[in-house]
Amino acid sequence: MTNTSEAGRKLPLYERWRWQIFAITWLAYAGFYLTRKSFSVAKIGIGEGTAIGLTQAQMAWIDGAYLTAYAVGQFIWGIAGDKFGTRKVILAGMLCSVIAGMAMGASSVAIAFGVLFCIQGLSQSTGWAPLSKNIGNFFSQRERGMVMGVWCTNYAVGGLVASIYAGYVGERYGWRYAFFFPAATLLVIWFLFWRFQRNRPEDVGLPSIERYHGETPPVLDESERPEEEPDGSWKVILEVIKN
Repeated sequence: MTNTSEAGRKLPLYERWRWQIFAITWLAYAGFYLTRKSFSVAKIGIGEGTAIGLTQAQMAWIDGAYLTAYAVGQFIWGIAGDKFGTRKVILAGMLCSVIAGMAMGASSVAIAFGVLFCIQGLSQSTGWAPLSKNIGNFFSQRERGMVMGVWCTNYAVGGLVASIYAGYVGERYGWRYAFFFPAATLLVIWFLFWRFQRNRPEDVGLPSIERYHGETPPVLDESERPEEEPDGSWKVILEVIKN
């Protein structure tokens, strides 16, 4: 792909930040699967006939609580990412996911699993919209198709690795460790994200991606300027909902 600055040449610092953001956001979304898959693997050790003895109906309700929270969170965190920045939303969500995962590993009653997995669902939903926005801030319209195509391998790789990882430690050390080990690994990713991620090129003293590639910033209404449609404004949100 050809990436040029306003002067018609690549800027090494800009390119480094672009691919650094690509790598850390890819790792972050793949990492979310570590705590997302833990309960699916641990079910074998906490089902009927085991020390915990959760029934299939109870586990169905626990899964339902997670999925409901995840669906609701998709609407909340995309807006929050616009309002407060993707960095704050992702770091908070990832840390809550780690805490919820650790707590589930220490739990022994159905209601605790249900509440904590509901929290896990809200935490997991901080991933997709804010991270996609983060990628959009560093890659321009003409290249996003290819970039997002490659970037979206994160959920396939993340889901595969997370299931194998949780299954291995769960079989070797017991079902509680199918929560503990993945959560601890996600905490390491949290620190990497904190260290290497930034919301926008402007945050590190670089021009916007539109200026860098000589593109016109997108607007919802062709008669308006980009400055009239700030991120997170209700005008933009309502326009998206109408679409």
